Amino acid sequence: MMKMKKYISAVIIALTAITMTSCDKAVDVNAVSAILPGIQLSSVGMLTAGPYVLPSLPTASVPAPVNTIQVIYGGSTTNKTPGAIDVFITDSSLKSIANAPIPPTQTLHFNSWIGNDSFNTPSYATASYTTVPSEYPGTVIYQGSIILKIPAVSPTYPAGSPFVTGKTYNVKVVLYSSDYTAATSSTTSSSFTVNSLFAIQ
Repeated sequence: MMKMKKYISAVIIALTAITMTSCDKAVDVNAVSAILPGIQLSSVGMLTAGPYVLPSLPTASVPAPVNTIQVIYGGSTTNKTPGAIDVFITDSSLKSIANAPIPPTQTLHFNSWIGNDSFNTPSYATASYTTVPSEYPGTVIYQGSIILKIPAVSPTYPAGSPFVTGKTYNVKVVLYSSDYTAATSSTTSSSFTVNSLFAIQ
């Protein structure tokens, strides 16, 4: 069963309000577009249910075995262009002490919404997306995918996988628009966290 957390987006709320006001009036797409957030990450989930398994040990025929996990997301931009993506994966069994942040099990950074993780060498993930047509001016809807690599220890991946058998992991995804700055983070970035999103068998 697909594990996905969703919530009602600003688009649906706006459309519902307009529809309730008058069923006879055509929706003013320009007015709705004006109230949409510049960037919105609306869901994070998975297409296939876990638990997932660590890869087998290297062999002569498969010297660098790698399994994968696909995380999917839904989002939109309005009058913004995609910038970077951060992904923070943490052990769900760890508890914060004195409100200190829990150190991530794995951190991924993508310089764009399409490409390889640039935080790790070699890369531990690949990001991509497809777009969905939108009738709102300046709004683009995205169906995104992040493929996480779970490698075995090998010359290619000397550190192997950071994931451990029997653990479940929280996943936080942060989308940034190309004009992101720390000072404008509330309007140029959007994040979504899912607890216990996947497990390692």
